[in-house]
Amino acid sequence: REESPFWTLWRLTDWLFERLGRFRQLTDIGIALSAERDPAKLLATILAEARRLGNCDAGSLYLIDDVDGERRLHFKVAQNDTVEVPVHESSVPLTAASLSGYVAVTGTELNVVDAYRIPATLPYAFNRSFDEQSHYRTRSMLVLPMVDHTGRVIGVLQFINALARDIDGATGIVPFDDEVIELLRAVASQAAVAIQKNDLLRQISRLFEGFVQASVKAIEQRDPSTSGHSARVAQTTTALFSALPHSGLARFRDLVISREHLTEVRYAALLHDFGKVGVREHVLIKANKLSEDRLEVIRYRIELQKERLRRAALEKELTQFHCSGADFELVRRRIKQELDRSLSRLDDYFAQIASANRPNVLPEGEFSHLERIHSYPFDELDGSSGQLITTDDVSALSVRRGSLTADERRQIESHVRHTQEFLEVLPWPPELARVPEIAGAHHEKLDGSGYPQGRRADEIPLPSRVMAVCDIFDALTAMDRPYKPAVSVDSAFRILNEEAAAGLIDADIVEIFIASGSYRRDEGDIGSLPQSARPATAHGAH
Repeated sequence: REESPFWTLWRLTDWLFERLGRFRQLTDIGIALSAERDPAKLLATILAEARRLGNCDAGSLYLIDDVDGERRLHFKVAQNDTVEVPVHESSVPLTAASLSGYVAVTGTELNVVDAYRIPATLPYAFNRSFDEQSHYRTRSMLVLPMVDHTGRVIGVLQFINALARDIDGATGIVPFDDEVIELLRAVASQAAVAIQKNDLLRQISRLFEGFVQASVKAIEQRDPSTSGHSARVAQTTTALFSALPHSGLARFRDLVISREHLTEVRYAALLHDFGKVGVREHVLIKANKLSEDRLEVIRYRIELQKERLRRAALEKELTQFHCSGADFELVRRRIKQELDRSLSRLDDYFAQIASANRPNVLPEGEFSHLERIHSYPFDELDGSSGQLITTDDVSALSVRRGSLTADERRQIESHVRHTQEFLEVLPWPPELARVPEIAGAHHEKLDGSGYPQGRRADEIPLPSRVMAVCDIFDALTAMDRPYKPAVSVDSAFRILNEEAAAGLIDADIVEIFIASGSYRRDEGDIGSLPQSARPATAHGAH
């Protein structure tokens, strides 16, 4: 019977709306694939969305990889609405013997009406093992290559058993028609772009990670005494930062920390000392207030002075020996007693110098005795008059905390400015854009007494305030610093609390640091993401 114009128009409208819906689905698939960053989820999404668009019962996805110079076909994802599919990733050599292998090798697509009736003359065959084990029946198949922008096949999409409803509404298996094939070709093309983009992002991430680890290695080679410091600070900083929203404190209750933000904080912490590459090495590794060479010169001067005293005493004895009217033995004993006192005083001077040379952990100590040593006259080898130790020696030995002079401390403090300037040169992606600022503010103090910019309170980024606590703690408790002994954890807590009470570091963050156990660290972890006295270091807790 001939259809009425109305019925024809209705069927045409229904077909147009169905086709429009499929194209909308195709657009939605492109958006979904573009947004997915997780590799495993991306592959599962590709297959699920393509099956939904093509209305088929099952499917699988393969990727091509080079393994030790051999191209292999990796089975990655399988989905089936009828039977359960155990998915175990595996790989086989890339050959044209299977349907997926043939498509991968040749780059051509296959549209199979019945997988059990593939002519034996063809180079590929269908493997029935899954069907036999699961009592499944594979009929129609569509196998498409995923081709990148260079024309290289990077993987294969395999669709099984296209479904359609008959006039009575019953669902049956049908061959893949031209319209569905056209749509699934588009999905395969989108999938190739998404997979490559995802792979490129992973490569960029690995590149950044490699750069950061190489930079940390460069820092540690420049200053071996702080080996491991950057990784430990990164680990404790990310752990402490992650603990803030769970602390129960109102100010952190609404803090939302994304994985990207945590990665940004981790990189800033790993690179916070990179500017040390611009500081002179002898300042970085300075263990005591005076260099070993300078201390040896002072030792030589004292020994030379002792020899001069012995010679003068001997000359006095000879003079008295030739003089008459004196008890020579009594005079000789007096000369010896005076010599012994003078020699003992010089030995005491060197002991005091050696003691003052060792850096103090806390800003304490009395150095007035250095002026007495400085006032001791010493004849230079050129005949000029001088002192046993110089004014510069007194200045260096009088440093109350650590081992650095004021000029040397300024050099060390400049590492923060160097860090930020260097990191600002790099083309950080948007999600890592604040790495230079965070790294460059970890020595700022809440009262504005920090460096390099003298920022105050909320002017200091929150991650930098977190890093400051972790940096101080590690510098205090590190066992490998040549310029100071490590302090106990309890002593470090006391110093942090006193720093907080003095208004220098954030008291809430210190409290959370201690309460959360963020200070506990895994020495094998290279700074990965986590599933009141002043700082007592020689170099200002760096």
